[in-house]
Amino acid sequence: MSSESPFLDILSSSTFTFNFRPEPIAGDLRMAWGISVLLLCVFFSRGKKASFQKLQFLAHSVRLEEGREEALGLITGRYRPLDVSVRVEPWLNRAVAFAHSMGLVSVHKGLTVALTEEGQKAAEAIAKDQDVLKDEREFLSAVAPKLTESFMKAVWRAEALL
Repeated sequence: MSSESPFLDILSSSTFTFNFRPEPIAGDLRMAWGISVLLLCVFFSRGKKASFQKLQFLAHSVRLEEGREEALGLITGRYRPLDVSVRVEPWLNRAVAFAHSMGLVSVHKGLTVALTEEGQKAAEAIAKDQDVLKDEREFLSAVAPKLTESFMKAVWRAEALL
């Protein structure tokens, strides 16, 4: 069977094998990591729910050691809200969408995210496993319960502090 392209002839008569390789993308773009961090953020928050403002702050802070240090400094009073960087993390919205479609979280009026019963079980399993997300788990368990909504408003709305 000859085609117009010798290249297509070679491809169609060749054998291919595929080997599993680690994902060649940054951790914050991996949905397994993103969903797990999202579940931990909500799990360690008061009432097992959190606003998008709080989740975005935690999502940005948890990624790097410097961000975790800034967030801890903010809570302890070493830094003021104007001294820390905050940004919207695109991976968080994808993680919320996937977690919602998997029945792990519910989204209320587009403002807050809460764990479902299945999400609670998954978050507990992640929190108990000492071999995964150690830095993230330690940080989130220390910081998430202390971030109130009024505190988050002060962080995100710096103009209120002027």
